[in-house]
Amino acid sequence: MSNIGTLLMVVSTDLPSVTVIIPTFRSADVIKRALDSVLAQTHQPAEIIFVDDASGDQTPELLHQLAATDSRIRVLENELNIGPGRSRNRGWDAAKTELVAFLDADDSWDPDKLRIQCQWMRSHPTEVICGTRHRFAHDGIASLNSDSVSRFTVTDILRRNRFTTPSVVIRRAVPDRFDSRLRLAEDYLLWMELAARYGGVNRIDTALTILHKPIYGAGGLSGKTFAMFISELRAILQLRRRGYIGPLQTIASWCWSTLKLARRLPTSLIRTLRWRALHG
Repeated sequence: MSNIGTLLMVVSTDLPSVTVIIPTFRSADVIKRALDSVLAQTHQPAEIIFVDDASGDQTPELLHQLAATDSRIRVLENELNIGPGRSRNRGWDAAKTELVAFLDADDSWDPDKLRIQCQWMRSHPTEVICGTRHRFAHDGIASLNSDSVSRFTVTDILRRNRFTTPSVVIRRAVPDRFDSRLRLAEDYLLWMELAARYGGVNRIDTALTILHKPIYGAGGLSGKTFAMFISELRAILQLRRRGYIGPLQTIASWCWSTLKLARRLPTSLIRTLRWRALHG
């Protein structure tokens, strides 16, 4: 743990530059909310890269309209639907700044998120990644705010994913990428790889990321509970194949993931019903 209370009071003009990467797929109804939360940041990004994943609707047209209003906005369009992980990789490869931050099209940020994370990354130049806690916009789940930063090993991440993709800021120069063979749990695998390679990953224990759908049990990619479970098993297997964990830890992690699935299923049902009630 390390204290960030003093960081919150620091006013700095030399924070690291950051690119925000937002993959989109048929997101015309929510993308303005995500972008507004970026434009409201107290530390503004140097670039905002939208990667449209072959939406086939009005989303690309809206993105180009938004790009015409701000020279920092770039729009990349995939010819084929390749999934969120590969779309993030494309934006990551196109970024030119010291840091990159990921935001999903249907989520948003607290106005101080980038400032706090960029200050932390500047103060810890040997660290490669920093996430935050999150809160749910509609689910009524209490968030935890704290002046601490937690560090997690690969074993910690195997037990439970410790942060969501829209919470992450990472150094652009990191050579690792989201696994192109996974459409789900590709972020989970990347966090585990980074924890194994660099000795741990970091999370600011303040809820600076706002999720507008439950992680499990709503529409969209995050609602595919069983598919997420299968991808989680594949991610653990990939971790094993790359030599980061042994066979016993692989089997134990698969068993643990199966137990987590049994817990997620009723939670998924409850959240699905609640989300549908709120959204008609």
